[in-house]
Parts: sequence; C-alpha cells; structure tokens
Amino acid sequence: MTDRHDAHGYITDVAYPAHFHREIMPVWLVCTLQALGRHMPDLRQPFTWLELGCGMGLSTLVAAACHPQGRFIGVDFSAREIDTARQLAQQAGLHNVEFVCESLSETAAHALGTGTPDCDFIVTHGVYSWISEADRQAIDRCIEQRLRPGGIAYVAYMSHPGSASFAAAQKLMRMASQHLPGDSASRARSSMNLLQHLARNGAGYFIEHPAIQREMERADQMDDAYMAHEFLNAEWHSLHVSDVMARFAAAGCEYAGSATLLDNIDAISIPAQMQPVLAQMQRQGADAAALETTRDIARNQNQRRDLYQKTAPHGNRLGPDAHRCALLAQQVMRLPAASAADALSAPSELVLQTRIGPVAVPMPQLTPLLQALRQGPCHYADLARLPAYARNPGFISQLLQVLVWNGWLHFMPPPFPVASASAQTLQAVLAQAGFGQWQLLPEAGTAIEKMKKMPGQNT
Repeated sequence: MTDRHDAHGYITDVAYPAHFHREIMPVWLVCTLQALGRHMPDLRQPFTWLELGCGMGLSTLVAAACHPQGRFIGVDFSAREIDTARQLAQQAGLHNVEFVCESLSETAAHALGTGTPDCDFIVTHGVYSWISEADRQAIDRCIEQRLRPGGIAYVAYMSHPGSASFAAAQKLMRMASQHLPGDSASRARSSMNLLQHLARNGAGYFIEHPAIQREMERADQMDDAYMAHEFLNAEWHSLHVSDVMARFAAAGCEYAGSATLLDNIDAISIPAQMQPVLAQMQRQGADAAALETTRDIARNQNQRRDLYQKTAPHGNRLGPDAHRCALLAQQVMRLPAASAADALSAPSELVLQTRIGPVAVPMPQLTPLLQALRQGPCHYADLARLPAYARNPGFISQLLQVLVWNGWLHFMPPPFPVASASAQTLQAVLAQAGFGQWQLLPEAGTAIEKMKKMPGQNT
C-alpha cells in the first residue's frame, strides 16, 4: 500500500484543490483596516506579500496579476503544487511572483537570516489548524521576524466553540479510513458515509450536537479531495481565539479585527439579545480576547479569519479626522451579482445568510447607494453627499461592508497602473488549466466566481 501522508501526517496522495480567497487580497485587507480605523500599507508604493501554504498558488497569482507594483511570494511544502504554480506564472508572464517549495520550518529558518524579505502582508489560509504545534511556531516566527511595523497578518483557522464539537467525528473519520482501499479522496467519502449512517441510526453524539449534522451536510457537498485534506490529516486542531491572540501578541502583533466583514459589525453578526451584554462588557473595560470569545460563543463560531497588525512606533490607530479622510477616499464599484439582482423583482429587504441565521437589511437603506453606483464607481465622499445619508454619513461604511461581503460591491485600489494585460493573460492561462470559473477583475484587485451566487445573495 502506498503512503498517503508525508512525515508530518499530511495528505499527499491527492492534490489540494485550488481555491481563491478574496479575503487575502491586498485591496480587501487594506480597506478592512481602513474601516476599522487603522493605518494601512500604501498600495500605491512597492510592497511585499507572502502566502504561507499557497497550494497551487491561485490567490497569489491573481494578486500578482492585479498589482504590478507588488512583490508576491508563495510558499508550500508540496513540490507538485509548487510546480503547477510556477508553470502557471511562467505561462502568464508574471515576473513579480515567485513560488518556493519548502517546509514551514525552513521558511522560519530563513526568516532569521536574510533569505526572506520584510513583508507588508503575511497571509495563511487553511493551514494553521491542520499543522503541528512546531509548524505553528514556525509561522509565528516568520511573522515576528519578517512582518514590517504596521504590516498585516491574516490567519484563518478552525475556532472554538463551533468546530470543537466536530473533533470526535473527525477522529473517527481518520481512524476508519486508515485501512480502506483507494486513495485519500475515496476514503474520505467512505468515512463520511459512515458518519451519516451513524447519524441516521440515532447515535447519541449527533442527537446531543445537532450542529454536527449541519457540518456534515456542508462537508457532503465538498469535492472528495478537499474533504480528505479537511478531515483526514493527522493534525486537526480547533483553536481558541484568546490563545491565538496571545501567540500573535508574543510575535509583536495586536488584534485588529476580522477579514470576514460582517463579523466586525455587532448589529448584524450578534443576536440582538446579546448586543447589550457586549456593550456592557466594553464599558467595564473587557479586553479584546474576552470580547472576541463572547462573540464566538454568541455566533457558535467555527472558523475565524483574524487580522493582526504589527505594532508600529507611531501606533496603528488613526485619529478621528484621519479615519474620516481615509473612509471618504475609498472607492467602490458594483459587481455583476448586483446587476443580476436588478433583474429580479424588487425585494423589500436583502436577506443575509449569517452564522446567527438570516438577517434582513431593508432595501430602502441600500437603494440610493446602489442606484448611484449604476453610473460607475463612486468614492465614499460622493455617496456621503446623497440626501439619504446626509444626516448619518458614517452609516455608509457599514452598508459598504455588508454589500462587499455579500458580493454586490467591491472596494477599488488607489490609482496606479493596473496590469490589465497581465490579468487578461492569466485569465486565459487559468481557463486553459481548468480554472475558468474565476473571472479576474484587476480594477478591483480581485477575482470573482462566475455563474454562482455570492454569500448571502437573495434567491
């Protein structure tokens, strides 16, 4: 029988499916920091962006094609995935991106020397919960040594309390799959079928934890190879936000907020009856760890996309006037999903599918903004002059975050020469390689998935 794992117990016999993550794009990160009232890297200037655990490099490639002024580095231990990423970059003629095949411990060792440049962004998605403690420490060292003051670190991980209850199911999936025939993808599907059989026959675990069945329904829709990487690795850790905060504090970083935009807006992401509790905790001086733990419990959070900022000598928070100026300078554009929604019968509300269930936003709050953007991209300052928002221009920030998260709008980068030719070439290369479902939008510094609803879009 062939070995399905490398020395660290990570699935290697089936490739990790290529995914694009909009939340790690430079424009998304910078505009999120602006909304949170923080200083941010200037995308008009040269910058360096490092992805740890890049896989086939889809997100890294899109970011490089959209930002010719940036330097992009993708690191992964899988030679197969790195070879694919290098081939795609070469075919697209991208000269501002490089892919490195090495382990996290090797990257951390370079971070202590001169091999790794200082970075404005260090991002890692789908890695931190699926690696050993030694490898998590390696990521921490990279961020401590190579993230510039004021730089942004993004880390996505499975979190308490939502994912913790699935630990027993994951353990069974891995144990049950050990002696099954076939590759890891087929064994993942077989072990998921076992869980479903137990649930149908009244196993007490599923009765006591109904959320597990919802997680199984989500997992059942996964590509089998992705399911294998999600559930069959030797390392599988649900992490508590306070512990992650402590780790990043030791690396010289302070918690800034979430790259999941709705999670920064308590009025939408927290049950109404919980909001006064949070407000009271804030008045009593509760720290960020206690507040985020309370939010996670309120939402039964199962995944977090944390943003941390390296502490800068001058501080990372904007003053009120500077924050206001940063917001007014933001530019936003409509995406095809908003135009598709226009073709539907006009609803009275936009229903967002969130962790706490459906949340309705009255359309009269959104309509003036959406109508203004039909004419083309607008600055926040233009929207603030609309009569509907004249008395409360600060409300626009929340509306923009809601609509960007919902996939109807997207923030735009500051003016710089956009590499439209590189983006067009990469688009053709990705289509030829079987990734044609992604449409690059260099004017927004991102990509969107074609012909599918974005999160929360009305049916």
